[in-house]
Amino acid sequence: MAEPRTSRWRRRVKTIPAMLAITTAAILWLPVLVSLAIAVDVIRLRLRLPTLRLYLFVLQYLINDSVEIIAAPIYWAMAGFGTRLGSESSIARHERLQWWSVRLLERRAGQLLGFRVEIDDRDRSVLRGGPVVVIARHLSVFDASLPSLVLHPAGFRVGGVIMAELLADPGFDLIYSRLGSVFVVRDRGAEATAEIAAMVDRLGPTDDTALVIFPEGRLFREPVRDRLLTRLGQSDPVRAERLAGLTNLLPPRPGGLHTLLAAAPEADVVLIDHTGLERLRSLRDLASVVPIDWPIRVRLQRIARAEISDDLDGFTAWLDDLWLDLDQATRPA
Repeated sequence: MAEPRTSRWRRRVKTIPAMLAITTAAILWLPVLVSLAIAVDVIRLRLRLPTLRLYLFVLQYLINDSVEIIAAPIYWAMAGFGTRLGSESSIARHERLQWWSVRLLERRAGQLLGFRVEIDDRDRSVLRGGPVVVIARHLSVFDASLPSLVLHPAGFRVGGVIMAELLADPGFDLIYSRLGSVFVVRDRGAEATAEIAAMVDRLGPTDDTALVIFPEGRLFREPVRDRLLTRLGQSDPVRAERLAGLTNLLPPRPGGLHTLLAAAPEADVVLIDHTGLERLRSLRDLASVVPIDWPIRVRLQRIARAEISDDLDGFTAWLDDLWLDLDQATRPA
């Protein structure tokens, strides 16, 4: 079910002013905060200034989000005061804004934090056309942007299944929902399934459509993995035993991905895997090593739709086997 308008705006009247106020304060206090960040780094003998670098990157994020907030009502007015938000011209404007933000943050991540994303040209060749359903492991707060960085340059129009917690970010809230992405509440399977199916109806699927979902549903953490396996053991002992060997991934949730593939039966699956983020699961982790001196390597694998079972049980077994193989590939040599 779509979120009621009153609920949506009850949230936005809090998040939008808060984001604009935080951004304004971060800019106005820039000289003071920069000086403090440098002082903290020097006192701790961190001469590569990680605190300063991280502050400047967060500032760029705040600025990007505020630009999206300011642009949203302008784009709404340009789209016939909201009556043509789904038109090609409106979608194109929002996509340009989204891509500007993603690329600018990628550039700042490289300049300030040392991030360097590497994708082999042979891997890029698997993005030979759509529609595709894209799945990825979810290890770090920083890997959420990898699908966009991979798919936009290949000419795809991207829609995603996003956890509802990110609605607290008003830029995400205002822009991504207009581009067809859906925000789903964790552990509300029936509602999420309906919203995911509706997303496919809105976006196509067409030859330039990429539908993104993280089957784990949340960031990987060892305690979370153990808790989910224990819970799975109570509801589905056979599947829990099959997945008991997972080390670096969470048990995948088949429902959302199965819904996407059922709604887009002609779509192949593209798997995005990556290495290099294992030590960077949070901003605190990043602050301890910035700037990083190793690359983020991204690997892509395309799986033909004909190889994937339509039956839910067969599909779940296929996804579990894929996740076990991926888990094995991510273990240190």
